[in-house]
Amino acid sequence: FQPTDAPAGPVNPVAEFGIMQGVLVAYPFGIPMELIVDMSEDVMVTTIVSGSGQAASVSNMYQNAGVNMDHVDFLIEDHDTYWTRDYGPWFIREEDKVSIINFTYNRPRPDDNIMPVNVANMLGIDYYNMPVTHTGGNYMADGFNTVAQTELVYEENSIPDSQVDQYMEDYLGVTNNFVINGPLGDYIKHIDCWGKFLATDKVLVCEVPASDPRYDDYEAAADYFASRDCAYGYPYEVVRVYAP
Repeated sequence: FQPTDAPAGPVNPVAEFGIMQGVLVAYPFGIPMELIVDMSEDVMVTTIVSGSGQAASVSNMYQNAGVNMDHVDFLIEDHDTYWTRDYGPWFIREEDKVSIINFTYNRPRPDDNIMPVNVANMLGIDYYNMPVTHTGGNYMADGFNTVAQTELVYEENSIPDSQVDQYMEDYLGVTNNFVINGPLGDYIKHIDCWGKFLATDKVLVCEVPASDPRYDDYEAAADYFASRDCAYGYPYEVVRVYAP
């Protein structure tokens, strides 16, 4: 991994809830076929396969399941796992285009780690190598200037926290870098296990019963967002989903 220069002009990260043209999945699948069928009605389903023979086999599966084949294409590349949420590309808006931010994936999976570059080459768009070790499961963006993640991002980078923040600003346009103590303790520490931006001013945070040993930690995470202003200049609306 060799860092590249950051984008030259103003950028901002594409939002979690933004309108998307496609979805990236990998075979063997980690999601139900029914979900792929549903997604194919609206967006391009790009499937990572290891070879042309596997692409043909998956095409047969898709046809038999009722996938909209007009919305199917394949990225033929070696890959280690199906966790595309974690190793897939992050998108940014530049002044007149959309580009990809590549990062060092926080798992020893070299074929997964290079996938953002493979996707950029497939789409014919620019990419930038940001010198931050990270994972997509611990990253969510509001579409303006804010991203949120747990303390894992600081723990896994052997540079000062302030330097992590600076790289996030340089490559992603992030001026509000929310780094939160995750309520799951020493578990996977991915923010998407318990929270998600639903809109620029709205965030979902799981709610657990008061008897749960981590109840106070979940409440602290909800309070964290409720006490901070969104990009529009007023506090977030925090939506709770009961998840005992």
